[in-house]
Amino acid sequence: MKNLTNFLILFLISNYAIAQDNSFDIKKIYPIETSHSYLQFIATYMGYAEVKGNFADFYGSIYYDPADLSQTSVSFQIDTKSIDTNNDWRDRDLRSANWFEAETYPHIKFSSTGINEGEDGFSIIGDLTIKAETKQVEIPMQPVIGVIRDIRGDDQVIFKGSYTLNRKEYGVMGKNWSQIKEGIAALSDEITIEFSILGKRINESNLSNFLRNKEKGHGKLYASYQNGGIPDLKDEAMLMAKDSLLDAQHLNIVGYMLMKQDKTQDALEVFLVNKKYFPDNAQVYNALGGIYYLLGEKNKAVENYTTALDLDTNSINAQEVLKHIKKP
Repeated sequence: MKNLTNFLILFLISNYAIAQDNSFDIKKIYPIETSHSYLQFIATYMGYAEVKGNFADFYGSIYYDPADLSQTSVSFQIDTKSIDTNNDWRDRDLRSANWFEAETYPHIKFSSTGINEGEDGFSIIGDLTIKAETKQVEIPMQPVIGVIRDIRGDDQVIFKGSYTLNRKEYGVMGKNWSQIKEGIAALSDEITIEFSILGKRINESNLSNFLRNKEKGHGKLYASYQNGGIPDLKDEAMLMAKDSLLDAQHLNIVGYMLMKQDKTQDALEVFLVNKKYFPDNAQVYNALGGIYYLLGEKNKAVENYTTALDLDTNSINAQEVLKHIKKP
């Protein structure tokens, strides 16, 4: 569900032109699909052996324009507790105060600030935050092959790269692993990060698959709309809410599909109904932020995206959009 949520946050505005700001095209944001991405690290143990691990839970968004690589932008967040080195004792130690202090610092964050283009690829410049330390880094990237249309009709872009950092500069000390004997450290200070990140935007042909089953909440609501428009949808939503069967994602998916059908005002009505039932749900405000931006109401877009981020600091898609639309 997390992956589906990330894809749908920005789905409503994909393939639509934004009239008010030619420098930013919101359809070129690709939410990260964790299930087809990886983020691993490599450390050297006792001077020779390589120990590998990964972070299982991460999310974010990529802004990518194949015609203008210089506009590429990334917002990215990792759940520190999801560290996995295939050893339970070691993983508990890594989450502890000896290393990442995951309870105090639950996230590792990266937000890009620029791009350096070169003959053999490019690099992404940005702010990396681990624990309480934020440092500017420049991450070498492999050339991007462009946007790929997959067998479901969705658009994908893949970013691959690696970066080496000094863990101690970020306060990841390893208190019990700092000894040096005969010039060899128990664990290297230098850690190499390797990643392959897939950004994916769901298109109409795939989204329609979610709406075919009328036994599902979103399918039932969409069928009610097809039968009697917004009034019937509101009635169905009220009945579902009364029986505790209504979920915020149900109405959002219907709203996204209406956007694909150029029924912009009806889509706005659906999102406002969602706000009525789920006033504290960040995804509701992500959807409202997107449609208001599409309608040219930038101030309302900023307000709703900001609310989404206030309600859920993990709304990295909202963070990435705000990075662009709040520019003077």
